[in-house]
Amino acid sequence: MALAVTHIILTIVILDLVRHYVFGKDKFTRYLLVIGGVAGLAPDIDMPFTWIYNWITGANANFHGTITHSLIFPLIFLIIGIFLQVRDNEKWSKIFYVISAGWFLHVILDCLFGGYKSFFWPVLTSCQFCPQWGIDQYAIGIDAIILVLWLVHEELHKQIRDYI
Repeated sequence: MALAVTHIILTIVILDLVRHYVFGKDKFTRYLLVIGGVAGLAPDIDMPFTWIYNWITGANANFHGTITHSLIFPLIFLIIGIFLQVRDNEKWSKIFYVISAGWFLHVILDCLFGGYKSFFWPVLTSCQFCPQWGIDQYAIGIDAIILVLWLVHEELHKQIRDYI
């Protein structure tokens, strides 16, 4: 399973590259990057829910990687974004598109790290869909590599000052 920082930084980096090469700064503002970064971590809300549940009940349950790690949530946010775009609500449609992208990237990243239980919930509650590559042992290094590559990219394009 990828580290929390990986979920946030990879989402921000990918959205920033889309911002840089596809939409531009005027149509894809920095606050959307922040929302995307938070959305990239949002599926892990099941962890504090597990802690609270275990504390209240005294159980030893583990809800992580279940309902919130399903592809249904990015699909729902995407549909909401499309609906809002059709209704000419550009600001909120962009927000929901970015939430959908961040949530989707979280799901895909966890899958790449091999930590999945219910990728297709509610259709399938247990699925061995994701590969077991063993890259989770390199999680800290992966964070560092992503961050350094993004910083180099931003410096090469003279855009590092956007974030400092």
